[in-house]
Amino acid sequence: MVFKYLIVDKVQCAIALSRKLKNVLKTGTLFACLFACAHTYAQDKVGLTYNVGVDVTANYIWRGMYAGGLGVQPDVSVGYGGLYVDMWWNIGSTDWTFQTTPANARVKGFNPEVDMSIGFSRWGLDIKFMHMYYFDTYSGGTPSHYFDFKDPEDGVGGITTEWRVKYRVSDKLPLSILLCTRTWGRDGYFVEHEDGTQTRKRAYSSYIELGYDFRLPWELTLAARVGMTPWKSTYTGYQGDFAIVNVNAKLMRSWDIADKCRMNVFAELMLNPYDLSRMAADKEDYIPINGGRQCLWNIGCGFYLK
Repeated sequence: MVFKYLIVDKVQCAIALSRKLKNVLKTGTLFACLFACAHTYAQDKVGLTYNVGVDVTANYIWRGMYAGGLGVQPDVSVGYGGLYVDMWWNIGSTDWTFQTTPANARVKGFNPEVDMSIGFSRWGLDIKFMHMYYFDTYSGGTPSHYFDFKDPEDGVGGITTEWRVKYRVSDKLPLSILLCTRTWGRDGYFVEHEDGTQTRKRAYSSYIELGYDFRLPWELTLAARVGMTPWKSTYTGYQGDFAIVNVNAKLMRSWDIADKCRMNVFAELMLNPYDLSRMAADKEDYIPINGGRQCLWNIGCGFYLK
């Protein structure tokens, strides 16, 4: 009897999932048709520009941290002149939690990351304000809203917003610098006082990254990056001060597919020197930071409309 109920439960879950996927495919097809028509009209008549693409990656690596496994990462942006708005998703293998969960579970259903930004890009300079939302936030059992800027409790996902400024010299000198600072949302730590009380202090976690793109034979590009944080921040688990947290090398190759599409493949290696030094100095009491992987690899491919 128990086996029978298990079979029925699995069948019902499969039917529910197939219906969801069917609706997703219908919506995607409709969106693709509407986008194709709007894209042609907007470019010819209005002067808007569009960028649409998707990456499929073996790992989600972010600023020296492991943020998830196998994932699909769509990206859509619309621009006019130097202004643009952009929306980016990460739909990882751990986000597909359609299985039954306890009534009091914090994470339920479908839990992707959705980032939205507005910015200005011109003369090699790119300035943007980004709002990053993680669907794993439940405060008192109720999920937070997308534009809820209050600080969620410690240990819970939620929202994060930050300013980003990036400057790239030129194609002839592909040297770049990236500056990022968090302003709202999940980003802080508690300070202990002599009377035993605690107060929460905003960290304004900041990240600085220097990069250079090396042109190699066979149309290969090696993107080298070194990232650091200037003070106590989320990148060091709110410990220490200045630290180098990301040494990254990414080998890329692109091809044109037909007239409207471009394909990109890449392989990537990342080291987190700060976390490696912590692990070497204190092997017994070492606690990993944000994913707990100091050496990471990644491979993937992407497709982009031209």
